[in-house]
Amino acid sequence: MSVLKETRKTLEALAADTEVPMSGGVHYGMCREKDLPEWNYFVFNRLKTAKSSNRMDRQTYYQVHVIHEDFIPEGYIEKVIETLQAQCAGAKLKQTDDDVLYNYVPKGKTNLVAEIATITLVHPEKRC
Repeated sequence: MSVLKETRKTLEALAADTEVPMSGGVHYGMCREKDLPEWNYFVFNRLKTAKSSNRMDRQTYYQVHVIHEDFIPEGYIEKVIETLQAQCAGAKLKQTDDDVLYNYVPKGKTNLVAEIATITLVHPEKRC
């Protein structure tokens, strides 16, 4: 089981959902696409790996960035979090106590702005 592969698969399913279509797809690390017609997409990445409280196990932290032109529809961030936490195959991602952060960037040389929400999740790893 790969947390990265399961996360990509889960985000791809969310991106294909017609309720909030994310036509730009899913990218790891950063989006380098220059010709996206809309800036509606996901980017996910690893943030850090840290020792857990028992000093034997480790926890890897991930970030999921929801990028959407104008604004992210209300309630969509909660849907993304719930879907990621319920993802399959033992990936066991859980939202951290960190706040969901919002940033804004201009879309190229247009008058449009994109809203970016950053969600931080953690995956506990057991050492053998």
